Amino acid sequence: MLISSPDVRKALARSTTALLGVLLLASCTSGGSEARSANPCGIGTASQEEALVREVLGSQDFTTKDYGSTSGFVDEAKRALPVLRPEKHTFYTNVCGYGTADERGAGGMTFLAGWLLRTSGAPSSPGDVPYALNGVRGVASDSRSTLLVPCDMPGDLREQSQKVWLTGDLTFGQSRPATDQAAKDRRMTLAYLMTRRVADALGCENKPLEKAPVVKPAPTP
Repeated sequence: MLISSPDVRKALARSTTALLGVLLLASCTSGGSEARSANPCGIGTASQEEALVREVLGSQDFTTKDYGSTSGFVDEAKRALPVLRPEKHTFYTNVCGYGTADERGAGGMTFLAGWLLRTSGAPSSPGDVPYALNGVRGVASDSRSTLLVPCDMPGDLREQSQKVWLTGDLTFGQSRPATDQAAKDRRMTLAYLMTRRVADALGCENKPLEKAPVVKPAPTP
């Protein structure tokens, strides 16, 4: 079909541009891997992450703090990976912060990510609840939720990456301790979703957190 009218061509161009805009918006708000990896801290409106942040903080309104650029975190994590040794078995850094303030004082949480040598014991404390999330290990306490994830990095980092866990930690202000199992389940789910964003940014080739989280306490040995 030959379209010769300038007005028709202009109308089609406007329609195409509008359609592309809608598709891009849908991609960003649906939480696809590209959107997650581009900005791990920027959770979308009406997303599962946003709903969980509100539940955990107990507030509809919250502020977001990005501790640095995504590329800066990825570069730092890649530099830290080859130098991990038994005497220096861990690396972690703040990635995102979410907070609010109420009459009881400041409350909030911080998301940290990094590496932990697999030969090192995972941090633990009395009262910790172990979790199994689609084959990934997790542990939750009153003030912290931790995920240990196998992340196969590409290229020269692959061999070393298979000796460590990618760690994702959510630490919580003491103003809102997790006092029941449902609260810990919500926090563990949020830790999974936030760590998935970091795994996407790092480019874990095995895509360890690609599935939707199925959070349940691990059976007692």
